[in-house]
Amino acid sequence: MRLAAFIRQNLEIILQEWEDFAVTLPPIKDSNKMQLRDHAQMMLHVICDDLETFQCAQVSIDKSWGKAPPHSTFTAAESHAEERINSGLSIEEVMAEYRALRASVLRLWQSKFRQANEHVVQDMIRFNEAVDQSLTESIARYTCLQREAQNVFLAILGHDVRNPLGAISMGSQLLLQDDKLDLKHVNIAKVIRLSVDRANKIVSDLLDFSTTHLGMNIPVTLVQMDFQVECKAIVDELRLFYPKSDIRLEMESDLIVYWDRARIGQALSNLVANAIHHGSPGTAISVTVTKNDNAIQWVIQNQGKVISSEELRCLFNSHKQYSIKQSADGHLGLGLYVTHLIVEAHKGTIRVTSTANEGTIFTITLPRGHAPNT
Repeated sequence: MRLAAFIRQNLEIILQEWEDFAVTLPPIKDSNKMQLRDHAQMMLHVICDDLETFQCAQVSIDKSWGKAPPHSTFTAAESHAEERINSGLSIEEVMAEYRALRASVLRLWQSKFRQANEHVVQDMIRFNEAVDQSLTESIARYTCLQREAQNVFLAILGHDVRNPLGAISMGSQLLLQDDKLDLKHVNIAKVIRLSVDRANKIVSDLLDFSTTHLGMNIPVTLVQMDFQVECKAIVDELRLFYPKSDIRLEMESDLIVYWDRARIGQALSNLVANAIHHGSPGTAISVTVTKNDNAIQWVIQNQGKVISSEELRCLFNSHKQYSIKQSADGHLGLGLYVTHLIVEAHKGTIRVTSTANEGTIFTITLPRGHAPNT
């Protein structure tokens, strides 16, 4: 008997074994039969349909490379993942269900024949392919839903944190306006103000991160601006925030552009702050701005630990360990990720080199842009 026919003939036995395993999973141990079995029957029918469909060698290779034909609607495996994540199952528990299903079917089927022939081997290969495909669909849907939920949480958290930060900022401003405040308390108020500004930048990066991971792009509003003025203001602000750092600025004149003022300020601030955090103590941070007819180029350079080629390849990827991990100074690596998105939104490019002789150099090239609707 071919495997597809065996599964259809013994469907209830297989589903009962699925149910017997599902009830051992703590989040759904008190569920009813329908909830425990969920989409298992539908997935088994899909697997049988696949086994009974002719498949050439190239299709088998394509499947093993994750190139299965796309579906226009949710598959049973994807729907199963949604139900399981809503029931509180972890991704490991969902994978365990498939592992148990695979073992159950093959064990029951093996008991029906004494010697494997060509058809048996082929059916086993096809069955494993089909189970792997269902598992892949479930994992992809599970992780997508989990990522969306996490990003919504981050967005809500970021918005909620801004209210108390605003109150703290207002309080520090009022203290700084009090002429009767002694020098000690004035300095404390300044530290509070600078800390709030730093926290607001972190929250902004967090909101941008969650926004882009919800499928939306970084929004930009292009206005005419003099980047020479903006760049000097940002560097002066960073010099105030990091008084022990030697930040050197060289700029050409005539830097009129059509950019998003707030976003560009955010990107430049992130890059210079990154250079300060990762630069060697006592070494200078250089910011150089040059121009041509159509574009403006920033070069931010610092001396410090050489970034390996592996790290450089994923420096702007928020999902990679080098860009998202917590650094030694306690900062999350979202700034570079957000900066990359801002540069892309302005149709620019960003590249990084890192050597022992020249240090780490970020080079950003941005077109000057045009007035909106022109």
